[in-house]
Amino acid sequence: MNTSEFDKYKVDHLFLLIGENPLPNYVAAKLLLNDGGTAYLVHTADTVEQAKRLQNILKSESNGSKDVELRSLNDYESDAYYIQTEIRGKLESIKSGKIGLNYTGGTKAMSTHAYRTLFYEEVKDKTYKQREGITFSYLDPRRLEMCIDKEDNERVRIKVTPEILQVDIKTVFELHGWKWGSEPIQEPEQAKAAQAFADFHTKEDSLHKWKSWCYQVLRPVTKDKRDNWLEKQELEKVPPLSLETIKSDPQINNALMELGLTSEELSLQALKEQGFKNIKQVCKWLDGEWLEHYVLYKIKEISEKFLIHDSATSFWMSSDNNPKQNKFQFDVAFMRGYQLFAISCTTDATKTLCKSKLFEAYIRAQQLGGSEARVALVCCANTKDIVALRTEITNVFSLEPDATSKDNKIAVFGREHLINLSEEIAEWITQVDRETK
Repeated sequence: MNTSEFDKYKVDHLFLLIGENPLPNYVAAKLLLNDGGTAYLVHTADTVEQAKRLQNILKSESNGSKDVELRSLNDYESDAYYIQTEIRGKLESIKSGKIGLNYTGGTKAMSTHAYRTLFYEEVKDKTYKQREGITFSYLDPRRLEMCIDKEDNERVRIKVTPEILQVDIKTVFELHGWKWGSEPIQEPEQAKAAQAFADFHTKEDSLHKWKSWCYQVLRPVTKDKRDNWLEKQELEKVPPLSLETIKSDPQINNALMELGLTSEELSLQALKEQGFKNIKQVCKWLDGEWLEHYVLYKIKEISEKFLIHDSATSFWMSSDNNPKQNKFQFDVAFMRGYQLFAISCTTDATKTLCKSKLFEAYIRAQQLGGSEARVALVCCANTKDIVALRTEITNVFSLEPDATSKDNKIAVFGREHLINLSEEIAEWITQVDRETK
């Protein structure tokens, strides 16, 4: 992390107002707090858990070089007197060092009264003067900039670029109290075969042939009545599956050859030996998870150029309260700096299902990554449905009733985009960057 542009604005005592999303507070602490300094997490009764998680993470990462204190407002997040009293009490105990306030989080009342408390210093008998040397800052989510406020001049804007700060996906999830149900997959499985599968899914006829094979041949012998995959012992007993209905399709046959399948039958056990983690993963991959691995493969291709420092697939999330139960899933995600990009994947071509998948991913991404988060859907819908889906989404998230301009917070890629998916994702990232300038 190279934070040289921030050095002149770093402080020894940093007050952070904690909101529902602690990610901006984490970013501010990483960029604005000197080694040996102390962060004061000003929270309410509603955000005490966010503050505790942030405290634990900051302390763990600093290895004791930074202190982190909790300052509770209890239920008085809108009480001017209480807010000022709590912050002033801490201020009066600080005898040396630079002081700063980052007011990105918290309520408007917390921001207003915390700002007033640090800005004005009581001389005597309710006579006040401007306090010297306080650094006021705010993280602008629209432009990905840390703004340093100046009372007598224009604010200073510093881009929080991927070169300056890299936040891992795991940290983003842990800030919100989520844990891995199982470790995400960092490298795509059977990348070349996934490429071949993507190729034939651009053809509607081939796509339907493969879907039919999955529904009529694969699933009946590998899933139970509740639509769950059978366990390892049962899957190992499944006899070789006939490929008779699909081998005549040249593109499907080419994809099967990439998996090492040259006969008229598919053995799940033999295919597992080609490099899959387990036999259940073979079934999932064939049934559609190949797309998630393909998307990850395409992201890896552009990672160096676009400074993507963390990417993975298959995020199964659980909470501290119930670690054995998966609460939700992310298909693919990657990080650029502190900005989260979440991608939902489905081999389905139905507009209704595609829309549902996209909205679910959007809600989760906003909860985790804030308004800086970006979301995409990769699906097998045709061009007409993709255009309709984009229009519907634009209208839902726009304040204008008949909005037509493209909103790059959300991207939709259909089967026509599969072959050149890395270029499509690269263009999306470029458009996102352009909007922050």
